[in-house]
Amino acid sequence: MKDVEFSTEICVIGSGAGGGLAAGYLAQAGHEVLLLEEGAHVKAEQMTQREEQMLPLLYRDGGNQFSADGGVSVLQGRALGGSTVINMADVVAIPEGVLDHWAQVYGVDRFTPEQWAKAAGIAAQAIGANRIQSHEVNRNAQLLLQGGRALGIDGDVFEHNRVGCVGSGYCLIGCAYNAKKSTALTWIPRGMATGNLRVETGARVSRLPHQYGRVRAVEGQLLDKHTVVGRFRVKAERIILAAGAIHSPLILQASLLGGPAVGQNLSLQPQAPVSARFPESVRMFRGIPQAAYLDGRETCTPQAGLGGFRLESVGATPGMAAVNGAGWGPELLEAFRDYGRIGAALCLVPDSPTGQVRRDGFRPVIDYPFSPAWLERMREAIQTCARVFLASGAEQVYLPLAGYPVVQGVDDLKALQDWPLLPASLNLISAHPQGTCRMGKDPQSSVVDLFFGVHGIENLQVLDASVFPSTASSHTMLPVMQAALLGLGAV
Repeated sequence: MKDVEFSTEICVIGSGAGGGLAAGYLAQAGHEVLLLEEGAHVKAEQMTQREEQMLPLLYRDGGNQFSADGGVSVLQGRALGGSTVINMADVVAIPEGVLDHWAQVYGVDRFTPEQWAKAAGIAAQAIGANRIQSHEVNRNAQLLLQGGRALGIDGDVFEHNRVGCVGSGYCLIGCAYNAKKSTALTWIPRGMATGNLRVETGARVSRLPHQYGRVRAVEGQLLDKHTVVGRFRVKAERIILAAGAIHSPLILQASLLGGPAVGQNLSLQPQAPVSARFPESVRMFRGIPQAAYLDGRETCTPQAGLGGFRLESVGATPGMAAVNGAGWGPELLEAFRDYGRIGAALCLVPDSPTGQVRRDGFRPVIDYPFSPAWLERMREAIQTCARVFLASGAEQVYLPLAGYPVVQGVDDLKALQDWPLLPASLNLISAHPQGTCRMGKDPQSSVVDLFFGVHGIENLQVLDASVFPSTASSHTMLPVMQAALLGLGAV
C-alpha cells in the first residue's frame, strides 16, 4: 500500500461530459488543474471490439449495474472520458420548454435560454458536432423512419460528434478509430497541451473532508483495475465534483454534505428495446447504431417539462442484443439464427424524479419505483414501436416483456393493454441518470444553488447530470456540457 499527496489549485472529480470539459476549459484558462478518474485511460489501440474484454474495461460494474429490484440496467462509463467514450454520440441540447419548466416549477432561472443556447453552441463546436448524412443512415434506421412515415409519426436523423466514422458499429464498446470525439479526445488533451492539467486515473474518491464552510481535501483510494493499492489526498483551493448522477451523491453522502435532498429526485429516463425480424437483410450492427429517431409523440411544456415518448433506432453487438432484445428463450435462439435480418429500436420515455441513490460501502443502491403514469406511456411507446416495425415490413416483432408472444400482426398487440408491467419482467435500460444533486434555491429541497455550488460550501461545485431538476433532454451529453460551461462562467 502507498499513500500519495497532491496539491493543486483546482481538483476535478470525474472526466466525462462535465468533468472532462471543466478540466480542459480551466487548464486552457490558465489554472492549475488535477483531474481524477476512477477508471483507466483506454486508448484506441486497446479497444479490441470484443465485448468480453471491453465491457469490464469501459463500463461501471462491467455493464452490470442495476436498480435495487433488478428492473433497470443503469449503464455508465468508467474510463477516462466517462460515458462520452461508450455513448451513442447523439448531440441534443436542452429544449427551451424544459428551461421554462425549470424556471416556473423549480425556480431555476439564473441563466436565460439565450445563455443556455450559447453554451450549447460552444460545446457542440468543441466536440465536432455535425448532422448525420443520408449515406450514413443504415438500413435499420431507414426502416424506423419508413414505418414512422407510414403511420404519420415525425422523425429525423441525429446530430452526432463522430468525425471520420467508418461505420464499424462498435460505438457502445469504444471507438477503435478515434472517430467519436469524447472528452478524452477533445477537452482533456487540449487542457493537457497547456501544461496546466495533470490527469490521475485509477483514483477513486471516497470523501471530501470539510470545515467552516470549505472542503479541505479530496481523499480516496488508488486502484489497479479494481484492486486498492494505496490511498491519496489532494489539497486544492477549489473542487469540482462531476462523478455523475449515481456517484456524485454517494461522495457527498459519505462527506455529510448536500443536505436532506442529496441522493433524492433521481430520474433514470428508462428505455425499452423492441426488435423485429425482416424478410431482407438489415445488419443493424453495422453503420451508425443510433442514426434516426421518431419524436412525433414527444411533448415538452413549461408545466410538465419533457414528456410523451420517442423511438430511436439502435444497433448492438451480439451480447448486448441477446441480453436486451430479440425475444426470450427459444424465441431468442430463433432470432439469432437470423441475426442479420433483425432490426431494433429503443422506446425512450422521459420520467419524473421518483427515485433515490444511497450508499452501501462504495456501491450505490438505486431505488427506482415506476409511477403508474410513466408505465402507461411506456406501454403506449412499446405498442407504437411494434406498429412502426410492422408498417415497415417486419415479419415478427419481439416485445421487451417476459412471456409475451411474438407479434406477427397488429391483432397480436391487443393483449398488451392488460399485460402487467413489472420490475425485471419489463426489460429496461438507463443511460441518462439525472437529478440526485438537484439545483435550486432552497437547501432543504436542493443540493446546489443556482451557480452550481453546494449549499453552504464556498469552494465546491457539482457539474454533471445530477444537478438537473428534471429530465433535461432525450440525451444528456450536450446538456451536461451546457451546464458545465455556465457553471464555469464561460457564457
